[in-house]
Amino acid sequence: MVFIENDKIQANVPNAWVSSMENFIVKGKNAEIWDSEGKRYLDYVGGYAVLNTGHNHDLVIEKVKAQLENFSHSCFAFAPHENAVRVTQELNQRYPIEGKTKTFLVNSGAEAVENAIKIARYFTKRKSVIAFTGGFHGRTYLAMGLTGKEKPYKEGFGPFPEFIHHVPYPYEYRGITDEFVLSEIKSLFENKLNPSDTAAIVLEVQLGEGGYIPTSSYFIGELRNICNEHGILLIFDEVQTGFGRTGKFFGSEHSGIEPDIVTLAKGIAGGFPLAGVLGREEIMDSIHDAGIGSTFGASPISCAASLGVFEAFDNENILDNANKQGELMHDYLNSLHEKFDFIGDVRGFGPMIGVEIVEDKKSKIPNKLKTSEIIENCKNSGLLLVNCGLEGNVIRFMGPLTTPLDQVNEALTIFEKSLTN
Repeated sequence: MVFIENDKIQANVPNAWVSSMENFIVKGKNAEIWDSEGKRYLDYVGGYAVLNTGHNHDLVIEKVKAQLENFSHSCFAFAPHENAVRVTQELNQRYPIEGKTKTFLVNSGAEAVENAIKIARYFTKRKSVIAFTGGFHGRTYLAMGLTGKEKPYKEGFGPFPEFIHHVPYPYEYRGITDEFVLSEIKSLFENKLNPSDTAAIVLEVQLGEGGYIPTSSYFIGELRNICNEHGILLIFDEVQTGFGRTGKFFGSEHSGIEPDIVTLAKGIAGGFPLAGVLGREEIMDSIHDAGIGSTFGASPISCAASLGVFEAFDNENILDNANKQGELMHDYLNSLHEKFDFIGDVRGFGPMIGVEIVEDKKSKIPNKLKTSEIIENCKNSGLLLVNCGLEGNVIRFMGPLTTPLDQVNEALTIFEKSLTN
């Protein structure tokens, strides 16, 4: 077969943006997509954890169509619209921070992170920020600086802002304990960075691109204590862990620890571009007039889609289904962990699961080649997966939370068969 679509892609877009798929995607519904040759796939990439409510959820499409009948765009700061206000109300009411919060809507996770840091530095009148090795916060310049994965995201693009400091991320499987990381933060404060000049600590409550590694409640609690002691703002990057991805509506609910600012995106609008920065009222209101803004942020179309997502979660038991998925997947994948010596670890909150592939359990040497072979075998058999991790040897599952359990079983069966093909 000559893959004409792939030839068109290679001829017209940068090499760094070329897909591994040979054909165009032409149709999607919930967890299933079809390409231009009619081949069906179970989509466990989900637009990189965007499609928590699946492809073309009925409520999302219904609300988008209704909004298109009225108007397609306004710049919110000049001509506000109700959809945006309703989305901010939903977020402010739902996010578990005690006291009043406010939300600023933008377009993407990277944009949300950039604004979160900007707001934190302005509010505290401090410049330094602490982030974590393996963290991923976006590809724009400041977000890329915060990102703690050098290859492929940062290589060749530096230098990055000197006010960003990285410490290790807890990684029990690799012997990086909570206590070790806390000691590294203490050492950073003692030898290099004055805590009184530190504006924020930025954390993914479960590492995404860095390897799908969940954090412990103890560790997050200790970060909260450090921040409280030194007047530092705690920022949760929930771009990927929000909107049910971890089995709870927000990832922070696993620890019960409250941030001061949170970034949200991906699953917020069912595949439409929308993101938000939510924070305590006194922080968000500290910015001077026109100090934050966005031409396309709070798009009435995307906000309509987001309202469809909220309604779906409220009426369709999506979190229940997500947790059933998570339980089923953990049980199945842990059985494979016992069966295959090259499966080193299975981990994650709820259905946000990473499977680490190694040479063998004893050596724990990362095996990126085997990881790529498994992913390719899965694709050829109709299951889409991608890798992550500092060594590219972790397979992550990001299917819609609305996936029927029979299709979850189908995906797991394909995955198991692909381990030995």
